[in-house]
Amino acid sequence: MGLRTMLSRMFAITVMSAVSFHLSGCDRVVKEGGQAEAGASAAPTSSTDILPRAVPPSTSRDPQEVLLSWAKAVSLKDWPTVYGYWGDKGAKSGMTVDQFTAAWSKLQQPDLEIGQGRQEGAAGSLFYSVPVTIVDGGRRIPGEVVLRRVNDVDGATPEQLRWHIESTTLRP
Repeated sequence: MGLRTMLSRMFAITVMSAVSFHLSGCDRVVKEGGQAEAGASAAPTSSTDILPRAVPPSTSRDPQEVLLSWAKAVSLKDWPTVYGYWGDKGAKSGMTVDQFTAAWSKLQQPDLEIGQGRQEGAAGSLFYSVPVTIVDGGRRIPGEVVLRRVNDVDGATPEQLRWHIESTTLRP
């Protein structure tokens, strides 16, 4: 499943959840033409191919949300933003932003397939490992992305507390 398809499905689920929440205390649904119908239920209309814009590295507590934001930045070829998802504001990639941009800008039309992630804890840190495949035209680049953050400990900096890319086997 490509990034666009996954994000479209996530958007539809979000819309359905919001509609369900708002209608949970209400037995009526407004029909076409503006008339209320008691006891009916309606499924929300989902949009197709709606993608959020790339955002700066997330401070979300949800590693999957951070990964999807990173994937969006990759699909938009927003290399400085992609770089910023690495730990230490990109330095953990082992490259400067210019080197990183040169390496990743080889991708022409990247789309990402993101597998099921798994979270583990070890020695005061949390890790989230996910299989990811970059699809770039006819080329497929399989690999793994590992996100990391420290547990909520006294003295931890915001940079340490945010989910960030710790490592990847993806090589564009």
